[in-house]
Amino acid sequence: MSTGIRLGVLDFSPISPGTHARKALFDTLCLARAADSLGFSRYWLAEHHQLDVAHHSPETLLPLILGATEQLRVGVAGILLRLHSPMRVAKAFRTLNSFFSGRLDLGVAGGKANSAVMRAMLDHEVAPESQSRAEFARRFGELMGLLRDESPLTFNPPEEDSLPVWLHGSSSLETAELAARYGTCFGWSLAHPFSQDRTAVVEHYRQSFRPRLGQPRPEWVVAIAGVCAETEREAHALARESLDCPGELAIVGTPTQCREKLEALRHRYGTDEFILRPLERSAEARLRCLRLFASALGLRRPEAPGPAGPSSTYVLPGAPPRL
Repeated sequence: MSTGIRLGVLDFSPISPGTHARKALFDTLCLARAADSLGFSRYWLAEHHQLDVAHHSPETLLPLILGATEQLRVGVAGILLRLHSPMRVAKAFRTLNSFFSGRLDLGVAGGKANSAVMRAMLDHEVAPESQSRAEFARRFGELMGLLRDESPLTFNPPEEDSLPVWLHGSSSLETAELAARYGTCFGWSLAHPFSQDRTAVVEHYRQSFRPRLGQPRPEWVVAIAGVCAETEREAHALARESLDCPGELAIVGTPTQCREKLEALRHRYGTDEFILRPLERSAEARLRCLRLFASALGLRRPEAPGPAGPSSTYVLPGAPPRL
């Protein structure tokens, strides 16, 4: 029986021990196809620049995932706007939206990379943190102006279908304030080691939201890190193996326990949609986790022509041996 909870996936594309980045990239594509078949609502990638993740340019994977799936919304959670030109981001996502309108999400975040990476990407010294925060807010405002044709700069393709923009945060009120001011969607993360369980932040976003054309009402999701296994003991053992489990904020347990914890968060944060970051290290274990969560929540893929159901083996041409 369906619980009415919608669940998306946040994929960090980790490189499993003893494997390599190329396999992890194919794992991401195959897990996205599995999530599509299982009835998940979204599939979001992250932008990270550490060497334990398979890619450092998630936006280049979006058309591959969108082309390999049929009903998932696909996006990035989020583009680290401190490291990118707002014009470049606007151009890239407007182009993608022309092909995949109705299925593309643009997520933006204020995170950073290490100093050497930031200097190389920005081609200059990194500003102090106080200046960096102000610069992020300026860049975000510029991005929204470009996407909404409120900038004197124009470019093709024109914005014919509204592109949902998600501003993501995990600890402070600043991101919620920015999202409310510009009338964007808001993603609150409980999925990182530095995340904070602060319902007041989401409430502030809801109360302060300023409606805009294409986004007339506030929309928010909560990202959670999770491990679901057949037994509680196995679930906690898998969580301990994770390199960055967010402790008590993680959803860890049997399918029944995970469903109950999500239902409790549903009431706390006033949302019917969550984004799950599976904490298991191997792709096979993450796929098993997705299947257990889908079963626990009664997720169902809407009837439509497409690939076979979740019991299939997901294989892409030219891929190494799959799950």
